[in-house]
Amino acid sequence: MFFGRDRFKFVFIGAGSSVFTLKLAGDILTEGSIAGGSLVLVDIDEKKLAGSAQGIRKLVAHTKRDFTVETHNHFSTALDKADFVFFTYAVGGIDLWKNDIAICTRHGVLQSVGDTIGPGGMIRIMRSIPLALEVAHKMEEVCPEAYIINYTNPEGAQCYAIQQFSSIGCFGLCHGTPDTAAELAQKVFKIAPARFRYEAAGINHLTWFTKMTIDGEDAYPHLGSALCESGYADKEPISFDLFRVFGLYPAPGDRHVSEFFSAFLRENVLKEKNYTWKNNDFAEIDAWRTKGQRDLEALIAYDEHSFSVNSPACNPHEKFLRGSGETATHFIRSLSTGQVCTEMVNVPNRGYIRNLSDGIVVEVPAYIDSFGIHPQGGIRLPGGIAARCEALGREYMLLVEAAINCDLSLLIQAAYLDPLCAACDYPEKLILELVKENLSFLPDRWAAYF
Repeated sequence: MFFGRDRFKFVFIGAGSSVFTLKLAGDILTEGSIAGGSLVLVDIDEKKLAGSAQGIRKLVAHTKRDFTVETHNHFSTALDKADFVFFTYAVGGIDLWKNDIAICTRHGVLQSVGDTIGPGGMIRIMRSIPLALEVAHKMEEVCPEAYIINYTNPEGAQCYAIQQFSSIGCFGLCHGTPDTAAELAQKVFKIAPARFRYEAAGINHLTWFTKMTIDGEDAYPHLGSALCESGYADKEPISFDLFRVFGLYPAPGDRHVSEFFSAFLRENVLKEKNYTWKNNDFAEIDAWRTKGQRDLEALIAYDEHSFSVNSPACNPHEKFLRGSGETATHFIRSLSTGQVCTEMVNVPNRGYIRNLSDGIVVEVPAYIDSFGIHPQGGIRLPGGIAARCEALGREYMLLVEAAINCDLSLLIQAAYLDPLCAACDYPEKLILELVKENLSFLPDRWAAYF
């Protein structure tokens, strides 16, 4: 399907996520194994879609690559003969996310992010899974050999639903583990990243470094002292505590990993410890979004012919072309050329993590070549970590079933099992309020409960 080809049709579902979309497009435009093709942008927000399209057309013109750019308001007109379909969407956008957090906060549930687990993650799954499966089923008709490359959170629920309830190939990607590995190398061990090797496994945003070496020697015996001496233990205190308690270092960083354990996101603990990532007030996220929008506006406004010096300092294209840190093009290169790479990937467990149930979507290392994606197995997590990952994976299974069947009872069951909902006096009332507030973004059958 892909081997020997250098032209592809890429479709972005949720292309109004302008910065993310433009950086992924930038990776494609600078990938040497890709000669050209089409970049197809899909979003229901016409203003955001137009901005993304303007920016990407500027990047195409600047790189002089042989790509067409299309825009569509609905995925049904965009998918014909697609090769790779990127999921970067968030149903309801940031305003609905903010409202989710506000409702949860009123009920006593604090969330540092609120997009992966906890009631914020749960209601996001109810919104996101129906669209994921609508797109996948359309792909079965018009591009059955294409891959979905998922970036929409929660990865564990999205990839499980697509793999379990459609025939479309899907894998989920996240920059968290490789980013943390680079930080450990450079900021903790003070070495070049090339000398640092690792194996990691778990569930997305709850992934753990199972092995780490420097020049082939086990680095774990030196990690604790290096974290303290470098000051990284103070920068990421929750990750350090979890390493101390469970014996492995978590890959996602404090912002995400704190949500999987009920001990951290408590009002009195947050006051005493003054963790960087408290209840999500969106200050950091809004700052990222504002910067990204300014970068996009600068790119759109830039006139290359009005500058005699075309340097990175005055060229806004470079912010989108210098590499996003995402790994999607590595997979595409390997599938099309046979050049083998090793990357982290989210796929259904098939014995890859030996002490987690099959079917749960796990994040593990994989080799990629022209024959496909080959996740690596034989991994066994420590008992405590395996127990937490198993519970999360099964919670996602329950939530996907709730989303597909519009089943309030299963959603409430998941809330009673969730670690963050333990802080809520009345989880059922919280869930009912979230569903009621989200009715216009949910399938019609949810309205029957009210």
